Amino acid sequence: MNSVSQSRRRRLSAAAVLGAIALTATACGGGGGSGEGDTVVIGYTGPLSGGGAAYGENVKVGLEMVIDDLNADGVEVDGNPVTLELKSLDDKYAPSTAASNAQRLADQDKAPVVVSPNAGAIKAIQQINSGRSNFLISAYTSDPAIMQADNPLTMMIPPNFESYADEFSETAMEHGGKKLALLGTESEYGQQWTKSIKDAWSEAGGKIGGDNSVDYATVSDFAGPVSKALSEKPDAIFVGGPSQPTALIMEEARKQGFKGSFLVMDQAKLDEMATVTKIDNLKNSVGVLPVSEYEDPGTKDFLKKFAEKAGEKKVPTSETALNYQGIAIIAKAMEVAGTTDDPEKIREAIGQALPEVDDKYKVNGFPDEITEQGHLLNPNLEATFLDEDGKYTKVPIEQVSDDK
Repeated sequence: MNSVSQSRRRRLSAAAVLGAIALTATACGGGGGSGEGDTVVIGYTGPLSGGGAAYGENVKVGLEMVIDDLNADGVEVDGNPVTLELKSLDDKYAPSTAASNAQRLADQDKAPVVVSPNAGAIKAIQQINSGRSNFLISAYTSDPAIMQADNPLTMMIPPNFESYADEFSETAMEHGGKKLALLGTESEYGQQWTKSIKDAWSEAGGKIGGDNSVDYATVSDFAGPVSKALSEKPDAIFVGGPSQPTALIMEEARKQGFKGSFLVMDQAKLDEMATVTKIDNLKNSVGVLPVSEYEDPGTKDFLKKFAEKAGEKKVPTSETALNYQGIAIIAKAMEVAGTTDDPEKIREAIGQALPEVDDKYKVNGFPDEITEQGHLLNPNLEATFLDEDGKYTKVPIEQVSDDK
């Protein structure tokens, strides 16, 4: 009786040990030694509701596309397969909310990288990403202040917007004249653009009228501001904010008889605006080059996949394409660094990773270097001029320094 009882206790004890081992293995399934591999969260905080929802959704689509493609191709870090997972949080364009979202993604979801597409939000996140929580910011903004912050864990994706000012001014003058009206958006970013254009236009020998900037987010009737700007009889008008209101301002200017040229800030996309207004209203404009006009190795396939995902009527923007490239670069940097959870090593590996990224992920002016500050640089940056025939002509752009 006693012998049977002892034998039974031994069997139960062995079963308990085996069960504990099994539970431990299950709990550590994402820890690097499992044959099933790790799941790594790519965090995203952006405007997914309210006035900026369309912009935020453009970014999100690019992230979804690249994560699907990377998982299909296979990501392997330090000999282990890795599955990428996107977790998105809505910040409604509020910097404080974006910072809270980023902290949550890093702390709760263990995201080694958080994507943010808003300069104000990025500046807020830079206050918290290199301290109690360490994570890399994939920064989608062309505001050079992001690099001037000297944050060691920031990767800036688009070109510095100040690079465009000189060439935009020269091109607009060639196709218009010397008198410029200002009708940009009143946002902080819009006013930075306005100042940059004013400086470049003046240096090129042009004259500038009054500042008729308008709040693109709240104003819906642009007849008054446009009329005021046109009363100065300009040869060219600087416009820009989100694509939809920018298109409506340009349409209103044409309705009121404006025949000159437009300088369009990089937030607005000419091909996207052509879905809002007739292309005739957009002709004689200088702006950023549409994604469809790029000739990178992966551009055609990217456009096809985008149409399948978003629909034929939806226009792929640089928000979609550049964030697609950005995460492909980070995934390759993880492979090069041999880690998914050390943001410092991932950031350090980006330069080495760039030439190793597969051609399929090169879709929108792929960078060939990253500066010490963390800015990805495309060696062949181009803008475009939409001529009177509705054709795009590429305009080479020389990139300026991010230093103050």
